[in-house]
Amino acid sequence: MRCADGSWSCQAGQFFLLRSNTGWSPYLRRALFPSFIDSNEIGFIIRPSQDPVMGWLAAQPVGTALDLIGPLGRGFVTDDHQRRILLVAEDASVAALLALIQSALARQLSITLLHHARQPADLLPPSMLPPAVEYYTSCAEESSGLPDVMDDELARALNWADGLFVAGSAAFLGRVKTAVAAARFALVRGFAQAIAPVPLSCGVGACLACLVDTGRGLHRACVRGPVFDLGDLAL
Repeated sequence: MRCADGSWSCQAGQFFLLRSNTGWSPYLRRALFPSFIDSNEIGFIIRPSQDPVMGWLAAQPVGTALDLIGPLGRGFVTDDHQRRILLVAEDASVAALLALIQSALARQLSITLLHHARQPADLLPPSMLPPAVEYYTSCAEESSGLPDVMDDELARALNWADGLFVAGSAAFLGRVKTAVAAARFALVRGFAQAIAPVPLSCGVGACLACLVDTGRGLHRACVRGPVFDLGDLAL
């Protein structure tokens, strides 16, 4: 998607709110995380969905003007000392992490992506990733025929990673948090960042649907996030 004024100022982990032109229903906008960010283009991965707004978006022809608000919130932060980063995502949440890859490759970082999905059809096709990205997958459904090797792959990768970026449900983030503590003896602040698994409805925190419990109080993910230190999330 191209910006009308010719430039974007956006970072991985920030989001946009999309409004469909189907009238007043559905009333709320939908949060979209860019998977590709350039100076004058951003890209989103749109998967089949029962959501009417996503269905409307997927059906739009090239050249359609979109009503977007954003970028909103605070995104991921990468440090200069990081050389080997690990991306861990569940199901469609992987789209929010892909925007990290482009800038990481430009800095010549080593990148590993671990994608955990309910079934093989939900996994990101390897063809959508640059060859330089090391890619591992696991499935939760026993009927998929693929073993759930996420914990083993995660433990192995955590031995060398100096930065972790996570997206998924609250249960998934809790699973990753436990794995980090087991593999590294403690979850050190600054090592792992995650997108809070809460609704992002209004973009300014006014509706309070995005409240996140950090163990030291409630924060509005639209304003203070949606990216938080994984250790700060009370899961």
